[in-house]
Amino acid sequence: MAEKDLDQIKAQIQDYLISSGNYEIINKQLKLQLYESGWFDQVTQLASKELQENGKEMTFEELFAFVRPKAEKFVPEQVKSDILEKIQDYLEDVVQ
Repeated sequence: MAEKDLDQIKAQIQDYLISSGNYEIINKQLKLQLYESGWFDQVTQLASKELQENGKEMTFEELFAFVRPKAEKFVPEQVKSDILEKIQDYLEDVVQ
């Protein structure tokens, strides 16, 4: 499957989730689980440390590029699986 096709499918899924109100539910659940897991604190500490070391020379884009891959790795596996399961549940209702 071409990348263009995948992007189109992703856009359709996101449109469905938004229009059905499920996107907001998933988003709230994700934020809550990330907060409860300490993810926000980890990312804040990482960004603060990087700014202290290189802050005067860093743009927001540079800080974001530095933090993003590490922040993604900090997301607990349980949070990832919970959110994916929730998305799959909503999409199964559509497919059936």
